[in-house]
Amino acid sequence: MEPNLSNHIVRIQNTDSTNNYAKQQIRLKDLPEGTVFLAYEQSAGRGQLRNSWESEPGENLTFSMILYPDFLEIRHQFMISKVVTLGIYKALHEYVGQLKIKWPNDIYAGNQKLGGILIENSIMSGSIRNSVVGIGLNVNQTVFVSDAPNPVSLKLLTNEHFDCEIILTRVLTGINWYYDLLSKGDQDQINQEYIFCLYRLNEMHRFKSDSGIFSGEIIGVNEIGQLQIRTKDAKIVEFHFKEVEFLHGGY
Repeated sequence: MEPNLSNHIVRIQNTDSTNNYAKQQIRLKDLPEGTVFLAYEQSAGRGQLRNSWESEPGENLTFSMILYPDFLEIRHQFMISKVVTLGIYKALHEYVGQLKIKWPNDIYAGNQKLGGILIENSIMSGSIRNSVVGIGLNVNQTVFVSDAPNPVSLKLLTNEHFDCEIILTRVLTGINWYYDLLSKGDQDQINQEYIFCLYRLNEMHRFKSDSGIFSGEIIGVNEIGQLQIRTKDAKIVEFHFKEVEFLHGGY
């Protein structure tokens, strides 16, 4: 299957955030779908809900991709997250054991965070005008100084040094492959693979919500991106991002 994205790469020495930079460029000019803005250094990389992203200059991958998924219904916009995380999984699973997708859009190796995604959609006239997909992957960094609880890199996991350009090519190829599936309407395969790769799927664990701490098992994700958990008393509950927290330890 041939990917349908251009993946023209614009290389930036330094920017506050590749997502911010990409959104500025969209306002200034027409950009081919698949355009990538790759930064050697980010001074204020962003994660979900204003979380920061730590990255040593030149040691990791920090980039944003432009998509125009106007074929996708707004209620299915979480499919973009599935496509991107599956593309990264496809690129990296041969290097790393225990690779999983932690809902909604983190890449985990075991219980450690290897990468994160921030997707910002622009909605106009009832459709998705564009998506700016920000990706941060820890490649060769070995010391993390922020208060992030569980970062890890490919180098720490494998004791090998990686060529970031090769990893970038593999990641873009993986995303292109799944985006092509999505554009052709094959959501079933994407959904099945995403569920298969979910962190803590069908395992009893503790969670915390506004209602308190409870035990349950992740059974899936609904069409609007809510996490579905079956509690110990067999009740199925659904949560948006930040409405539920994964707790470590026994159940």
